[in-house]
Amino acid sequence: MQSSPTLPRSLTVFQNPALIVGHPGHELKVFGWLATVKPHVYLITDGAGRQGVPRTNSTKLLLNSVGAKPGKIFGVISDAGIYRAILEQNFTFFVDLVDCLAESFLQHEIDSVAGDAAEGFNPTHDLCRTVINAAVLVAERKGGRAISNFEFCLTEWERNCPEQVHDSRCLHFNLDDHLLAQKLSAAEAYIELRNEVRKAIAIRGQEYFRLECLRRVTSAGSLLLPDTTPLYESWGEKRVAEGQYPSVIRFEKHVLPIMEAILKHVTQSPRAMAASV
Repeated sequence: MQSSPTLPRSLTVFQNPALIVGHPGHELKVFGWLATVKPHVYLITDGAGRQGVPRTNSTKLLLNSVGAKPGKIFGVISDAGIYRAILEQNFTFFVDLVDCLAESFLQHEIDSVAGDAAEGFNPTHDLCRTVINAAVLVAERKGGRAISNFEFCLTEWERNCPEQVHDSRCLHFNLDDHLLAQKLSAAEAYIELRNEVRKAIAIRGQEYFRLECLRRVTSAGSLLLPDTTPLYESWGEKRVAEGQYPSVIRFEKHVLPIMEAILKHVTQSPRAMAASV
């Protein structure tokens, strides 16, 4: 029998929510929240990675198991494709993502969103956050009402990544034993990520995944500037040296101009700011 815990008062904001992630599988991080509030789920990439095998079917199975709904954007580009779009500075692709998301938010009367945080770990994650923030701003201005905007971290167990800091902006959802067991079972069943899941559990232990934290975004209209050189740059340098990648994605050269183009579109484009009819 599916667990349906009563939402804490702090989570009743999610009456008609959306989940937006850069890669399929990220939804596992907030599985308890997902299973409880059953959001519309949007995937930017198909998660194919270097192996070229999409993960969208695994996410569809997971969503079906908890009664969540796939969104209009659901694996619209491969990982290789989005990296190419970043390197080639394909602003149109990212701006169109913003507009499509915003239109879907309005169509489904979305009142709250959650999605990837920008952590400097993967450029797709960071640009996903910029796209989310921009889509929320567009939908708010067209729809005339506020949309609650939250982020969640993905990298605490990765080497050289700091632990998440909890403060007054955080909403915490503590899973009961049954829902935690469901979450761990769903993660184990996600074939393409099984090894990563086992590694994370080995590092943190099962109990670590009982707490799910959604952190309120308070500066959606600002550029997301990293404090230090993003890890994806050093990672890319190693892969180029090994002959696996042809070039390195750099924040200032590749990611920042796309972020600036997205925010310019949101603040200056008549198409983005036009009142809904």
